[in-house]
Parts: sequence; C-alpha cells; structure tokens
Amino acid sequence: MEMFERILVPLDGSPLAQAVLPYVMVVAKGFHSRVILFHVAETALDLEAPEQKTYADETMERMRPLAENYLAGVADELRREGIDVQTKVVGGRAAAQIVEHAEQENVGLIAMSTHGRSGLARWVMGSGIDKILRACEQPVLLVRPRDEGASGEAAARLSKIILPLDGSNAAEAALPFAEELSKALGLEVILIQVIGVETTVRFGPMAPDSWPVPSDVLQRLDVVASGYLAGLAKQLKDKGLTVQWEVLRGAAGSRIVEFAKETSDSLVAMTTHGRSGFRRWVMGSVTDEVVRHTGEPVLVMRPHRSR
Repeated sequence: MEMFERILVPLDGSPLAQAVLPYVMVVAKGFHSRVILFHVAETALDLEAPEQKTYADETMERMRPLAENYLAGVADELRREGIDVQTKVVGGRAAAQIVEHAEQENVGLIAMSTHGRSGLARWVMGSGIDKILRACEQPVLLVRPRDEGASGEAAARLSKIILPLDGSNAAEAALPFAEELSKALGLEVILIQVIGVETTVRFGPMAPDSWPVPSDVLQRLDVVASGYLAGLAKQLKDKGLTVQWEVLRGAAGSRIVEFAKETSDSLVAMTTHGRSGFRRWVMGSVTDEVVRHTGEPVLVMRPHRSR
C-alpha cells in the first residue's frame, strides 16, 4: 500500500477548514491518493441517555442532507482537478470519529486546518488535536490559514521539506516520510538542528534559573551537529534526493518558526517526541508553537510507526 494512498480530510462547512484543501490536492496528485472528505455532526447531548439520543438522532437526520450536499460540492471541485474523492457524514464527537474512521478506512494521512468552527475550532488550542495525535497511527498534516477571512482556494506551492532533528531515533522517524514526499512531489530536503544557547536548572520549589551556554561548548556542539546532519544528508543524496542542512542556535520552537518563514513554499515535518527540547512536542511545546506561528503546513507524526 502506498504511504498516502488514502487521505482523510475532516471538514466542518467553514471556509477556514477548507484551507487545507490546496495542500491535500498537491499530495493527492503526487501520490495518486483517494481523498475522503469527512464531516462529523457534533452534539453536546449525552448520547447514553435514551431521551437525548432520540433527539440527537432526529437532529442528525435533519443535518445529514445539508452536510452531504456541502461535501458533494467540495468533492466536485476536487474531481475537476482529477482527484479520486469520496464523502462521508457521521454523528458523534469529532476527535473520536476522526480516529475511528482513519483506522476503518486504513488511511495513510489525516489532513486538517487548525481553525474552523465547532469541533475544529479548538483542535490546536485545546485537547482535540492531542487526542487525535495520541490515538491514531497516521501522520497528521496541519495547516493554519494565513488569512482568517481566506477561503483556502488559492493554489498551494511546495518546493522544500524542512526536517528538524535532534539526534534521537524518535525524531529520525520522520525521515522515511520526508523521503517519500521528496520523491513524489520533487521537494528539496532541508535538515536542521537547533542548539540551545541557554541551560535551565530547577532547584526544588524555586523558580528555574538559566545561564548562557559557554561559547566553547556551543562551538563543540556545532561541530557534532554538523557532522550528524552532514552524515544524514549524504545518505539521502545517495538515494537521489536534493538535500541541504543547517545548524541553528536558539530556542527550538522559535528558531524552527523563523527558519520556516524564511523558507518559502515549505512543509515542516516533525515527530511528536524527541529528546531535550523536542521531548514534549505535542503537549503545548515545540509542535504547538510551530503550527501556531509558521503559517506553513506542518506534518506531525508519532515516532513509532509500523507503516
């Protein structure tokens, strides 16, 4: 099975949620993917209570034709671009239904905007995206609309894939995805490693204290990181990929954001766990910062993949 043979795209009817579609089209054309447009009709009712479940079922039946009509219109636009599309409408909790149907449909990628309404509105700010990333085996492509009023209809351009690494096997789990994307979409691979310029120590209940890392230590770290990235770059070049690498200094999240903003038409690919500063990427740390602030698409994946 191809890596991205099926792509699940949750939509909620808002233009902001559709901001992911131009990037979905790029990936789908490169991998000849089937795109599954997916709408979850959420309810705040307690579905375990019989009287509330009956009302929820009736509401769902009224909403279903509207949702199906909406998805059919989006599907027609994608089919005009030569993309294989199917649609599906379900009821329930958004995060749970996305995870369940990603498994049922054996999808290789979940693609969604970080802003929308209802169930999509809090995916990055709240617990929804964490639930999806924790529970599903598939990588998740997250796109933050650059313009809150944008419809997401502008064509997407991708020419580079940025891969932040920290020397850990967990972070390197993103490499196979970067390789496949590079081959299928003709992307240049840019390997980066961020070296922290401060060290922080917490003394019991006291507030943590920070000190600058000595310059001679930074220079030695630069040499080690350069050798590490150069070695990986050679491996990728030997496979026929176009690769460059760079060692950066600073706080991991902000430096990745800055680098992505400076690198036009880029996709950032990163795992949810690494070591040191990358250890808590999902839980409000580096990944959250990158997704919030780059304005570029971010491919996020858990490190232990069987695919």
